[in-house]
Amino acid sequence: MKRVLNILLLILFFAGSYSESYAKSLIVSPGGKFDTRFLIVIDRESYNAAKVEVHGYKEVLEEEGLGVTILAGEWETPDDLKKEILKLYKKKPIIEGAVFIGDIPIVRVRNFQHATTAFKMNEETFPIEESSVTSDRFYDDLDLEFEFIEVDKENPRHFYYKLKESSPQVIESDFYSARMLPPPDLTSPTLGVDSYFFLKRYLVKVIDAHREINYADNIKFFNGHGYNSDCLTVWQNQQFAMEEQFPEAFNSSRGNAFYNFRQDPFMKFKLYERMQKEGTDLFVFHEHGAFHTQYINGDYPAPYRLGLHAGGNISLKEDGSYPGVIGPLEAFSIQVRNRYRRYSGDNKDAFKEDVIKEYGLAESFFDAKLIAKTRKSDSAFAANSNIVLSDLKGIKPQSKITIFDACYNGSFHKPGYIAGYHIFGEGNTIVTQGNTVNVLQDKWSMELIGMLAQGARVGFWQKEVQTLESHLIGDPTYSFTPGSPAKSRSFEAFALNKNLALNSKDNKIWKTYLKSDIPVYQAIALSQLTKNPPKGFDNELMKYLQESPFYMVRMQALKALIDLRSKKLPQALVIAFEDPYELIRRNAARFAGYCGHPSLIAPLVHEIAFSDESQRVQYAAQGSLDMFEFEAVKSEILQQIESSNLLHPDKATESLVSYFLSKRDRNISNLKIIKSKQNSAQERISAIRYLRNYNNHLQVEELLDVLADSSNETAVRVALAEAFGWFRWSVKKDLIMERLHKIYKERGIPKELKAEIQQTILRLKSI
Repeated sequence: MKRVLNILLLILFFAGSYSESYAKSLIVSPGGKFDTRFLIVIDRESYNAAKVEVHGYKEVLEEEGLGVTILAGEWETPDDLKKEILKLYKKKPIIEGAVFIGDIPIVRVRNFQHATTAFKMNEETFPIEESSVTSDRFYDDLDLEFEFIEVDKENPRHFYYKLKESSPQVIESDFYSARMLPPPDLTSPTLGVDSYFFLKRYLVKVIDAHREINYADNIKFFNGHGYNSDCLTVWQNQQFAMEEQFPEAFNSSRGNAFYNFRQDPFMKFKLYERMQKEGTDLFVFHEHGAFHTQYINGDYPAPYRLGLHAGGNISLKEDGSYPGVIGPLEAFSIQVRNRYRRYSGDNKDAFKEDVIKEYGLAESFFDAKLIAKTRKSDSAFAANSNIVLSDLKGIKPQSKITIFDACYNGSFHKPGYIAGYHIFGEGNTIVTQGNTVNVLQDKWSMELIGMLAQGARVGFWQKEVQTLESHLIGDPTYSFTPGSPAKSRSFEAFALNKNLALNSKDNKIWKTYLKSDIPVYQAIALSQLTKNPPKGFDNELMKYLQESPFYMVRMQALKALIDLRSKKLPQALVIAFEDPYELIRRNAARFAGYCGHPSLIAPLVHEIAFSDESQRVQYAAQGSLDMFEFEAVKSEILQQIESSNLLHPDKATESLVSYFLSKRDRNISNLKIIKSKQNSAQERISAIRYLRNYNNHLQVEELLDVLADSSNETAVRVALAEAFGWFRWSVKKDLIMERLHKIYKERGIPKELKAEIQQTILRLKSI
C-alpha cells in the first residue's frame, strides 16, 4: 500500500512536468539529473489505464540511475511518432533505449532483406503481407530512410514502408528497443479481462524483478528436432562455450542444463516442468518455429515405453490404443494416416497410391475401420509433439529471460504470438527475444550473451546483435546482479552499461577491457573496436583467432574479420577450419563460399570428406564448394581421398565428383537462362535470384556484361544489380564495384536501374 501511495505522489509531482509541445502527446520528464535516459512510448489509452504501474516502472528505473521520459500520445502513422522520437533524442542526456507499449503503429519493411539473416521472399510475386518484415528498426535506427507505401488492408495499424535506395544499408541502431504488447487473443471480454489487465500485471512483476538481487547462475538450453541438422557436436560444443559466458552457472550441477529433443518422444511435457522451475535466469530454445508454435519433437521419436511416460494422453485402450512402445515405424504410420485424412476424392486415392508405391505398404494399411479407429490417438500423438499457444495458457514460465532462436516466435504483429504468451502469462518471465520472420540456423545467436552475467541491460545485448527481424518483447532494461554472492562487481556493471551507452567508439576504453582476464569483456572489446577499428586491428584480430584460449573470443575475432571484410579474410578462414569450436568451423565453411578464394578449396573438401561428426559444417561446406571451379574441386577430392583411410575411396570419389559435376551443370544452365533474351523476364529473374545465396564468382564478368547490355529488359537488369549486392565478400568485389560505377554514370540509364545500382554500391561499401 505504501508503494502505491508513493507512486500516486510521484504522478502528482510529475504532472507539473507534462508538456503539450507536441500535438496529442503528453511528456513526463525525468525526475532528476541522469547520465542517460530511457524512453517509454505508450498510447494514451494504455497510459490512462496503467498510469500507476507505468510510473512505478519509471520510479524503479530512476532508482537504478536511469532517467526516464514518458511519451504518451495517439499517432496516426509511424512517421508522426518517429518525428517526436527524433526531437526527444536530440535533447540531452542521450536516450539509451526505449520501449513501445500498447497500440504503437507497426511498421512492415520492404527492400531491406539484406538486413535479415535468411528472409529472401520475392517481393514482386508474393503478397505484400507475406513478403514484408515487421521491424522496429524504423524507430530505433534514426539514420535509416524509408518511403511510405500503403496501409494494410486488413489491419489499419500496420504500415508498409520500403527502404530508400539512397539510405544507409546497414543497421546501426541509435538506441535499443522492445515491445510490450499483450497478445489480443489472450484477452477474455466475457470474464472482464482485457489487454490492460495483462499489461498492468506484467508491469508489477517487472518492478518487483528490478528490486531483486538475482545472479545469472541458473541457465537452461533446449535443442529441438531438425535444428542445426540435429548435430550432436553443435549441442555438445555449446556447453563449453556457455561455461565461459556464465561461469557462476557451472559451480553446481543444478545451475545449468542442456536438453535435447531425443530425450523424450514428447519432450514438451518435460520442458513444461523445466520452464516452471523457480530460480531459472535464462532459458534458450534452439528450435524451428511459427508465430503460434514451438516445434519440439519430429515425426520419428526414439522408442519409448508409454507406461513410463509422465505426460501426454497417447494410450487410449478403448479407442485403438498403441502397443507399450512407440518407435519410428509407428510414428511414421501415424504421420501417413494423419496426412491421408486431410485429402478427399481423387487426391486421397492419389496420395494412397504414391505412398504404397514408395514405401511398400499393404492396401490394408488404409483400411477404413483402422483409419477411423486410430483417429483420436493419432491426433493426440500429433498434438503432443509441439508447444502451441493454448498450451502456454496453462503454465507459468519462470525464466527471467527467454530467447527463441527460432523463426516467427517473436511475431508481435500477430493476434497471438509465442513470445507474448511467455511474457504476459502468469509466470515470472520479464523479457524475451524472438524473430518476426524466418531466421538463419547458422547465425551466432548467443553472440555476447555473457554480457548479461556481467550486469549489462538486456537491451544493450540486443543492440549489439540485432537484425531487421530480431526483437525484444518485454522490459529491455532488465539486468542480472553482476558477479556472484562471493564476488560482486556492481561498479564494473555500472561502468559497462554507461560505456555501452556513451562511449561505444572510444577505443581507449575498450582497449582497457581487452586486457581483462574475463573472456566476456575481451569479446565485448573486440566487438566495440570493430565499430572504429584502430590501425593494425586486422593483425590483432588474427592473433586472437589463433591464440586465444576462449571459444567466444576466437569466434568474436573471426566475426570481426568477416564484418570488416578484411583483406586477411581468406587466411583467417583457413585458420578457422582447424578450430575446435564447431561454430567457428561452420562459419568458416559458410563464408568460404561467399569469399571464393582458391586457397579455401582444400579445407572445404576435407570437411565434406572427413567431418561426418559435424553435419552442419559439412552442409555449409557442400554449399560453398558449388561456388568454386569444378576442375579444381575435383582435383582436390581425388588427391585427398586417394591418400585417405576411407573404406571405399573409389565410391566416395565417384559420389562427390558426380555431385559437384551436377552442380556445375546447373550453374552453367542458370547462366544460359540469364543470358538468353529468348527466355521470358520471369525465367531470367528466377535464375538471377539464385545468385543471392550462391555467389558464383566464376560467372561475375559474364553477368556484368548482361547488366551492362542496355538491350536487356530493365527488370532483368534491376534484378541482376540487386543480386550483386549479395557479393559483399567476393574475391571479385572490386571488379563488381568498378563496373557498377561505370554503368551508373551512363546517360539514359533507366531510373529504377540507377536507384538499384546506387543501393548495391552502398551495400558493397558498407561496413
